[in-house]
Amino acid sequence: MDFEGFVNSEYAALAQFTGALTGDVHTAEDVLADALLKVSDRWSRISAMDKPSAYVRRVIVTTYLSDRRKTARRQTAPSGDDRLLDRAVPDGSDQVVDRDEVQRLLSRLSPKQRAVIALRYLADWNDRQISEALGCSPATVRSQASQARAALRLSDKAPIERY
Repeated sequence: MDFEGFVNSEYAALAQFTGALTGDVHTAEDVLADALLKVSDRWSRISAMDKPSAYVRRVIVTTYLSDRRKTARRQTAPSGDDRLLDRAVPDGSDQVVDRDEVQRLLSRLSPKQRAVIALRYLADWNDRQISEALGCSPATVRSQASQARAALRLSDKAPIERY
């Protein structure tokens, strides 16, 4: 499959994954665009892999984590997906509230914890795959996942504005 065909077939899933990873639709668009730009230069080699989409997700994660290291950390409230509000749906307010709550909870996690959670639960990767993508040991992945789950459990008991 050529690069354009890959992007056309996988874009929605990659955008959802990147949105969960970053917690912000605008940052997600930037990270996804940067990652796809990196991948496009090497597409002939990547397309020959068994699972090119897994490799692209890895590039997305490393791009996100690299960008986070390069820039000063800014605390921004997740804006949510503005396009969701433009659709005519029968009272989707519960979905908007749930999505907002999930984004607020995920925004409290460190970038690495958020990457572990996104790869585990959205991409359905195992500890070994995640550890390879993040360049750490499987034990570190389990530790990050455990800490993230603990932070999310604590967040459920504390008010949102605790910071």
